[in-house]
Amino acid sequence: MKERFCLMDAGLWINAPYLAFLGDKRDIDLTIAPDYSAGNMFETLTLARDYAAEVKKPFPEIDNKILKERDWPKDCYVFEGKEEPTIVYMPLFNRRNCKDAEEVKAKMDKFSTFQRPYNKEKIESLLEIVKVNVKNNKGTLLKEINKAVRRKEKK
Repeated sequence: MKERFCLMDAGLWINAPYLAFLGDKRDIDLTIAPDYSAGNMFETLTLARDYAAEVKKPFPEIDNKILKERDWPKDCYVFEGKEEPTIVYMPLFNRRNCKDAEEVKAKMDKFSTFQRPYNKEKIESLLEIVKVNVKNNKGTLLKEINKAVRRKEKK
């Protein structure tokens, strides 16, 4: 009898690699999840949450009220786990870099993943937006990294 080894591209199914962090051999305390997907905001996060529940893997609680912010999200959300890993979720286009929901949609369309390769100017513009998002949330990121390290030390 031949053994089979099946692989799934997590990016194609959920459009983000959460599945890789839900495996039995993983011991993840913190996931930093910049969301730059072409789908609806929070979609990758809720799909991963639902999948984790289906396969009985730990996943932090996500307050469904937050999902109402999908058209004009904040720049950073922390979904803190007690026994589950914490997720720092960072939408690329958000209240900090867009004046309203219409601008979020316009930028999502401009930088859609469903287009020809980006030119150099577009790539540099996108990288700058990402850098600013990380800089704006440096304090939150460092705080959550420190918390994860402390949790790990207690184990």
